[in-house]
Amino acid sequence: MRKTALICCLLLTAALLCGAVSAEDRVFVDSIGREVLLPAEVTNVAPSGSLAQISLYPFGEEYYVSISSALKEGERHFLSDRLDNLPITGSMFGSKATMNPEEIIALDKKIGIDVIIDVGEPKGSMKEQMDDVQGKSGVPFVFITQSTLDSIAQSYITLGEMLGQEEKGEELAEYFGGIVSMYEENMEKIGDKKVSAIYVTKLDGNSVNLLGHNSYHAEILDGIAENIVPEAVAGSGLGDQYTMEDIYQMNPDYIIVAGSGLFEHDYYEEIMSSSMWAVLDAVKEGRVIEVPAESPWSWMGNPPAAHRLVSILWLGNVFYPDVFDYDLEEEVNRRIVDDKKRFLNFRVNIVYKTIKNEGNIEDAVDELIGYICKVMGVNKICPKKKK
Repeated sequence: MRKTALICCLLLTAALLCGAVSAEDRVFVDSIGREVLLPAEVTNVAPSGSLAQISLYPFGEEYYVSISSALKEGERHFLSDRLDNLPITGSMFGSKATMNPEEIIALDKKIGIDVIIDVGEPKGSMKEQMDDVQGKSGVPFVFITQSTLDSIAQSYITLGEMLGQEEKGEELAEYFGGIVSMYEENMEKIGDKKVSAIYVTKLDGNSVNLLGHNSYHAEILDGIAENIVPEAVAGSGLGDQYTMEDIYQMNPDYIIVAGSGLFEHDYYEEIMSSSMWAVLDAVKEGRVIEVPAESPWSWMGNPPAAHRLVSILWLGNVFYPDVFDYDLEEEVNRRIVDDKKRFLNFRVNIVYKTIKNEGNIEDAVDELIGYICKVMGVNKICPKKKK
C-alpha cells in the first residue's frame, strides 16, 4: 500500500515538474464516471449540442467561447447578441453530430477552451467517444446527465460544481426541483382523472406525426395527461407517423400542436380550418392549443432541456385549473422572469408578437388575441370560430 502511494506521489510530482498538470488543476468526475482534469477556474466553455447550449445560459453568457448551433430567429429576440457572433463548433452526438477535433484544436489555440460540455441522455459508447475527442484535441470533455424531469435539478448542481458556482447551481436546482415537486403533488390529486391528449408535431395531408408515449420527448405529456398515442418507435422529436383514421379512433380530449416557430408551418391554423379535423370533439369544443415555440424555445421541449418545465405550469393550468389554481401569466412571470434565473417571459413573447405588426394597432390587437386563444384554448377565453 505504501509502495503504491509513493509511486502515485512520484508520478504526480513528475507531471507537475514537467508542466503536464498545473498545481491548481483539479479532477472533476462527470455524470458517467469519467475523471476529467480541469483548471481550477473554468471560464471558457464550448457547448456540444442544444441541451448544453441552453443549460449553460443561466450561469452567464460570458462562459461561452462558441455555440453548438446557430441561433434561430426566436432566440435572437431574447438571447445576447454576443452569442450570435461566436464560432459554431457543433455537437459530438446525435443525428447532427458535426463536432470536429481539428476545429476544437484551432479554436483552443486562438482563444483557449477550458472545457467542452455535453448535456443529455447517457448512451452506449459515449465514454470512448469523449475520451477520443479529448485525447485528440487536448481539451477536457465533460458529460452531464439531464434526461428526465427528476435529473434536471442534479444537472445544475453538477454544472455549478464544474464552473465553481456551487451556490448558483444549488439555487437553480432548488428552483427547478420546486416546480417538479409541485407538479408531482398536484398530479397525485388528479389521480386517474387525467384528460387524454395527443401532441401533433407535423402535418402533411392525411399523414400526422405524433409523439408516442414512453419517449424521451414525451415525458411532460405522459405525466400531465393520458398520452393515448401508442408507445414511441422513433426516438426523434418528430415522433411517429399516423393517419387521420388513427386520430379519429383516438378522439382525444385535447390536441396539442407544435408551435409555428418551431417548424415554420402553422399547423394550428391547418387543423382549425380543415374539414378532416372538424369532426373531432377537441376541435368542435375548442380544445386545440398551440405550444409557444419562440420564447425562445418550445415550451414542450425540442430540445427537451429545463425550459420545458414551463409547460407544466401552462398545461396544468389549462387541463386542471381547479388543481393548478393560479393566474398563468402571473405564475410564469413569478417563476420564470427573475433575472437571476435568466429564463423568459410569457408577456414578452406576446408583446413581441404585437409590435411585429409594424404599428397597425388593429392587426396588432387581432394577432395578440389570436395568439392568446391558440395558447390557452378557444374554449377558455375566445369565441368559437365560425364555420
